[in-house]
Amino acid sequence: MPHEPVKQAAPSVEASAPERDSAGASDRDAENAGKIREALLKTFFTGLSWTAAARGLTSIGTAARYIVFVRLLKPFDFGVIASATLICSGLLAATDPVMGQALIQQEDEIAPYLDTLLTTSFVRSLIIGVILIVFSRPLGAFFHLGDAYTVFWAMVPLPILRGIQSPRLISLYRRLDFHFLTILNVSEVAAGFVFGLMAVLYWRDWRGLVFSILVGAAVRDILTYWLFPHWPRLSFSMARAKTMLSFGLWFSFGTLCDFISKQLDNLVVGHLLGPGALGNYQMAFRAGEMPVAEFTTSAFVVTFPMVARLRGDRHARAHLFWSVIAVVAAVGVAYGAFIFAFGAQTVLRLFGPAWVHAVNPLKVLCIYGLLQGFLVVGRSFLSGLGHPERYVVAAAVRAGVLAIAIYPLTALHGPTGAAAAGVLSILVALPIMGYLLQQTE
Repeated sequence: MPHEPVKQAAPSVEASAPERDSAGASDRDAENAGKIREALLKTFFTGLSWTAAARGLTSIGTAARYIVFVRLLKPFDFGVIASATLICSGLLAATDPVMGQALIQQEDEIAPYLDTLLTTSFVRSLIIGVILIVFSRPLGAFFHLGDAYTVFWAMVPLPILRGIQSPRLISLYRRLDFHFLTILNVSEVAAGFVFGLMAVLYWRDWRGLVFSILVGAAVRDILTYWLFPHWPRLSFSMARAKTMLSFGLWFSFGTLCDFISKQLDNLVVGHLLGPGALGNYQMAFRAGEMPVAEFTTSAFVVTFPMVARLRGDRHARAHLFWSVIAVVAAVGVAYGAFIFAFGAQTVLRLFGPAWVHAVNPLKVLCIYGLLQGFLVVGRSFLSGLGHPERYVVAAAVRAGVLAIAIYPLTALHGPTGAAAAGVLSILVALPIMGYLLQQTE
């Protein structure tokens, strides 16, 4: 009997070996998963640093351009150009199938799709150009522009320039080579500033601003073909278009709802209060949302393809999500505190007394910019996970709330009321976005 305890102990020792092997394998798997997450997050922050640099330099250049141009022009001139860009951007958003976005998350080779993508964009831009020419007078009357309705004729080349850039530019997002964005953005802003300044000094009205925009877009087009060579051919494949549209239509509808949410206030301000008030409001809008918008735009460019790679790693996605949200909150709160404390002095010193009416809307739009940043982060995650249709729910609710609130608030409180309507629409949409993210695996 003395040997029985030994016989009983032996099986327990033998059983512990596979347990240790299993535990060791689990540790190794956890370690490997951790290394993969670390590498992916490193890639994310590297890409973010490049896109942030591109957007940051663009913002500095844009701000410098506005500071110079507002000293030379009147709010009326900025209201005229804001009216034209609003309609032009609206037509682009309403007709954009967002076919290129489908290629970002597609695993197949994209070269066979590029000619179809380019042809669709080119034909769409020609249609938009015809619409701008035909409806220039009614649009001018809607915005109370008088003889300046010809701004819609002057803007006809813009959608064409946007539509003929190299379709191979989409490979930039697939390869996460975001340093090229710095080259494109800085070159566009620099060209627009230099040639736009000469045009503003020559014409002394809104025509100089139009010239600035067109030159910048033309320079960007040239650079896209230099950096991403592609021999353009007008060729169309219905089968390939359907493949891209299956993803892009939902993304497109979400983009359209976003555009309505961001631009309906400009439309109402311009119609109710005229181009001078619209010029002031546009300046406040750009300044109010700029810091957070620049960061979230950069983050969206990177997180969209990154989240597509992290579909199977919920923990890494959650870590990435809260990291981005924390930065958005920090930037938004810090900038908002600065504007509430020193906004009036900053506007008067940088832009002059003609822009004093932008101060009150600017304070409200700082809050708008912060909340908008949270929505953009949520959209990038839903799109990266292959569910752009879920974002449409939040975007449609936001657009609906704004449509209800914008007219009475603007009529009662002017540009500040329009800004408040924008904040209200996002406050309603944010809980819906949170729920959609929770339900998405």
